[in-house]
Amino acid sequence: MPRRHVSRDLKARIPYLRYVEGFKVKEIERILGVKKSMIYQTLNYHRDYGITYNPMAFAYYPRGRPRILTTGDLDLVKSLLSQEPTMYLDELQDELLMRRHVVVSIPTLLRSLRRLHFSRKSVSIRALERNDMDRAIYMNRFAEMVTDPAMVMFIDEAARNKKNPSRKMGWSLKGMRAVQRRCFVRGQRFSILPVLTLDGIIAHDIIPGSVTSDLFVKFLREHIVCCTFLADCSLTCVDWLSFRFLSQTRILALEVC
Repeated sequence: MPRRHVSRDLKARIPYLRYVEGFKVKEIERILGVKKSMIYQTLNYHRDYGITYNPMAFAYYPRGRPRILTTGDLDLVKSLLSQEPTMYLDELQDELLMRRHVVVSIPTLLRSLRRLHFSRKSVSIRALERNDMDRAIYMNRFAEMVTDPAMVMFIDEAARNKKNPSRKMGWSLKGMRAVQRRCFVRGQRFSILPVLTLDGIIAHDIIPGSVTSDLFVKFLREHIVCCTFLADCSLTCVDWLSFRFLSQTRILALEVC
């Protein structure tokens, strides 16, 4: 059975309970849930060194082999990945060799990244042309227009074909392929237009093929303008609205007003 690790914070309570509060060793053992031998050892360290652990332990005999990558090398790795998250491991190898003159293997570099709590994941793309100032101005204007979150409706297009349900990962025995029969032809495309509010999806329409401007305006007339249960909603946000839909959408808005 492995030894239980007792934190230094818990050890620091032992002299306080013994000398300040006046508890006996058996009472401290019951309160903190530690062994009696550890309590006596901690009290001896406190008497000899003034602290609850031995500061001379492993002072001259370091434990294990020294790591290849020092703190400076790891700081360089973190700064490189913060600037360019898509770097490959061999590129990190070259940067360490060129800047720090350190030769490190790929497995060692991978273990170091895991020790730094780095993980490889899908990259979230942000537009390089995005203007943070314009985004902040838009959010402020939106907050002034929307006094109640129930006023807002969101419309976003989704599409489906025969290849959408396919999954890229699967399970099989070692040494055997994971084989599944599935369609290689996309088939007919169906577009889905949902209307999302705080109450969930309150209206939707499924359209064969792609959504044109006429179909979109028809969807607005039949599912949004003519619905009496949307009386509380007065602002519609369309995520994918392109310039070819703007003119007819403005005309529809003027008719409703």
